[in-house]
Amino acid sequence: MKMRILLFLFLLPLYLAAQDNSREKNFFLNLGAEYRITPIYKSGDQALATNFINPDLQNSGPALNFGVDYYVTQNFSAGFKTSFRYDLITTRIENTASETERGLMFGYHFNLNYHFQVFQKGELFVGAGLSLLNRNSEYVRTESILNEEGEVVGSNSSLDNYNFSANKIFVGYGKGRSKIMLGIYISRNTKYFDKKTTFILPFISYSFNLVKLSTGN
Repeated sequence: MKMRILLFLFLLPLYLAAQDNSREKNFFLNLGAEYRITPIYKSGDQALATNFINPDLQNSGPALNFGVDYYVTQNFSAGFKTSFRYDLITTRIENTASETERGLMFGYHFNLNYHFQVFQKGELFVGAGLSLLNRNSEYVRTESILNEEGEVVGSNSSLDNYNFSANKIFVGYGKGRSKIMLGIYISRNTKYFDKKTTFILPFISYSFNLVKLSTGN
């Protein structure tokens, strides 16, 4: 009887480890943090920013991520994440009536990942996807109307936002339930500048798998 108990105690961790390593056809809910570094512009490509925001301040800083990954195979997965950021929406600039405003902004991230089992207790992975950034950044754009003498005689208001999309590529290392990633967002068209200007937004992130949801396959 004692031998059976000892054998059970020995085999149980191996069985649980095998269950944890089986990812194919399963969903994984994850939670993590991300830090976005100041945008990098192409040489000679930075144009004048609009009067209502500093794009470097608005796009850099921390974010909280919550998402789900589905493993089509043991090494190939597709994922979706929502990011939450409390940051600047507008800043007050001289000669404008727009005030400094902060708010909660969202990002939606779609990505594909491939994992390489190159370590005994860890793995490398690469990924790419599309991100929809700065959602919920709507603000009232208020500009002063000046007469010929430069005096303010009125104002003009309109609703605007700083939504933009970006391509996303990253590499990472995973061990157990934890993952750390380094990557970049490559912006598409934005409303920050007087002419078309793209920028690269580097980031580092950490995520932790909270729970595994089996599909029963």
